Amino acid sequence: MQSVNRIIALLFTLSLFFCAAFVHSQTVQPLENNHSTLAAVKQKLFDLLGENTQFSVEPYNNELRLVTTQNHTFFASPDGKYLYLGQVIDTESKIDLTELVKQQQRVTLIKTLPRDALLSYQASNEQHVITIFTDIDCPFCRKLHGKIEELNRQGVTIDYVMIPRGKVGSSAFEKTAAALCARNPQEAMNQAMQVGHYQGNVTNVCENNLVTQQQLAQRFGFSATPTILLQNGEAISGLIKTDELLQRLADI
Repeated sequence: MQSVNRIIALLFTLSLFFCAAFVHSQTVQPLENNHSTLAAVKQKLFDLLGENTQFSVEPYNNELRLVTTQNHTFFASPDGKYLYLGQVIDTESKIDLTELVKQQQRVTLIKTLPRDALLSYQASNEQHVITIFTDIDCPFCRKLHGKIEELNRQGVTIDYVMIPRGKVGSSAFEKTAAALCARNPQEAMNQAMQVGHYQGNVTNVCENNLVTQQQLAQRFGFSATPTILLQNGEAISGLIKTDELLQRLADI
């Protein structure tokens, strides 16, 4: 699977040098039964990615096939000759079809989040819940953390998915686990976000919980921090003004 991810990552990198694919909505006809072509598409993808690759291929419309691997989603031409790894935009509706599909998939994944196992800053008058994929060593994450009190006052509960830049045993991982293991993990995380480090006892339960959070980020396809996930599946990368975030929440 690592080799597959490397191939896909390379293809995504190369795709940055090319324009996004555009699909005119008038050319997208109602979906016909094209299941006979799916086997051919799968075989071409096996030839590219390897026979042991796990992925699914399904019709999206008559112009596109939707390919889903463990951590990536992209489109292919009906015959599998072309892969569209960047944005695929409907030029009439101006909709990014790639992001639309990912957003729909995130809505499903959100329902599987183990909320009880996440570090939560709950609003007393909760109106919205957002999930932030964050990291103690990320300067912008620490700036965003400083907005939590105001967001709580505005009725926004924040759940953290921690994705430290290291595996079990690394400094980044252990200080994150120590904060999560603290008697008051919210206060411990406040300290860690202020100064960039935290020391404390770490149990196997906390380590396993943190590994699970890193795996969650992989399932969502998130590696950049901070990433703010809204309940409608929309993902916001980087810092955002509080009033702008509140407006986006109000628009859901």
